[in-house]
Amino acid sequence: MPTKSVLELANWNEDQELTLLLSLLGKDFSHWQDKTAATQLREMDWVRFLRLTEHHRVVPTVYLQLKTLNHPFIPAELLRNLQSQYHRNTLRMLHLQAEAGRLTRLLIAHGIRVLMLKGPALAQQLYGDVSLRTSKDIDLLIAPDDMDEAEHWMKEAGYASKSGEVRVLGSWKWKDHHASYLHPQKRVEIELHWRLHPDGGGEPSFDELWSCRQMGKATGASRMVPLAPADNRTAMTSCMYTLGSEHQFLYLSAHGARHGWFRLRWLVDIDRLAVCAVDWEALLPMMRRYGGLPAGGQAWALAAALLGTPIPEPMRPVSATRQAHRLALSALAFMQASVPAPYPIAHGSGTGRLAPSELLHSRALAEQAEAAPPDGGPPLCGTCGEAAMLATSGVTSITEDASNDDHSPMSTATSCAPITPAVASSQVMTTNTAAAHQPVSRTYLLSLKQPRHRLWYLISRLFPSTGDSAVFPLPRQLHFLYIPLRPFLWLKRRFSKH
Repeated sequence: MPTKSVLELANWNEDQELTLLLSLLGKDFSHWQDKTAATQLREMDWVRFLRLTEHHRVVPTVYLQLKTLNHPFIPAELLRNLQSQYHRNTLRMLHLQAEAGRLTRLLIAHGIRVLMLKGPALAQQLYGDVSLRTSKDIDLLIAPDDMDEAEHWMKEAGYASKSGEVRVLGSWKWKDHHASYLHPQKRVEIELHWRLHPDGGGEPSFDELWSCRQMGKATGASRMVPLAPADNRTAMTSCMYTLGSEHQFLYLSAHGARHGWFRLRWLVDIDRLAVCAVDWEALLPMMRRYGGLPAGGQAWALAAALLGTPIPEPMRPVSATRQAHRLALSALAFMQASVPAPYPIAHGSGTGRLAPSELLHSRALAEQAEAAPPDGGPPLCGTCGEAAMLATSGVTSITEDASNDDHSPMSTATSCAPITPAVASSQVMTTNTAAAHQPVSRTYLLSLKQPRHRLWYLISRLFPSTGDSAVFPLPRQLHFLYIPLRPFLWLKRRFSKH
């Protein structure tokens, strides 16, 4: 049975659209099948529901659950919109999976050990199907000492660095955690990690992660495998590896906490991991060793409160602490602040929300709008029903959104589609103004760290970073000068933002 949460969610329960979304993600939507829920579904703001679904990157799960719910008050146009996005995401994930396999085989064939983070590998590991999760890029983890050689083979594979930043001295190995590369023809982005997290916090070494790895093939089968000999590369090149289940929880909880859990998709990952074969007893000392208790407790408190996730018995004391409760409340504030607003309002309806007739336009009108864009603008992309829905809601589809999933809420923006004649005829007022997102504060990030990691974080601020080389380029033999220049370069970057 799900553990009762200590969080107070009274304000959230008043939000019909969010309540429905959480019910679908938590797989407990029996309430919405009752006749008493018909009025709620009839009055649902489906534009807002769509925006919430896309913002939280949970379109595949929501689409399949709505199909199962099969309620007559769920607009058919909404289902067609979600179906279109679901199919495009499936193709995108299969493309990423194939490219990840190609790069993994390339690196392993040259003696570089590779672990896959998130993306298709995580979808296969937790959901059993790559189509059930979204991802915008491929994340690969290697040992820090292999970075130069891996970068060489990335370039040989057709990838170019996105930032072009120069790694300064040796501090990049523990201050930063990844570099981004883009294939100009395939339009695939790769994040090559040498650490799980930035800022030199506590985390397992790559050797420890590699020794506990899981092996997954295209079929999705995964099992624990022993460390292969260095010269046994032929067998290794046919496999892809990901984090073991215990390390996976450490990584996912810390990653979600670092970004304020502003996307529910990360919390759904925790919910799926809760029912996997994880040695929770062995995980507890690992959380203590690597400073994962604050983030882990927060993750369980949020998952239990929002999704009804059953908390494993060894993890219940971790989720019941005052610190876990406080951090979970902070994350709830970040989630609420990150949702795009304001929402479209139909004049004359008197309800403050769009009626289905105003929201969902016929496919004929959408086709006409797509064929003849207003003011000579570019034609709308996607299916006809999707064009009408997206033009009304002012959002792009998840597969076309170029924003990084790892950005903080402050950097999350919602792009607006052009207003079509169909939308104009319904007299819907929309705005390009994005929500005033609340950033994840430095105080919050420090509260996730244990005292020794906070001290190390503050000391690390004194060491050079890759940003220093961008502000004041120096030849490699003079990189030692970045140490005394660090305060001045920091001030220059600070004031250049204003």
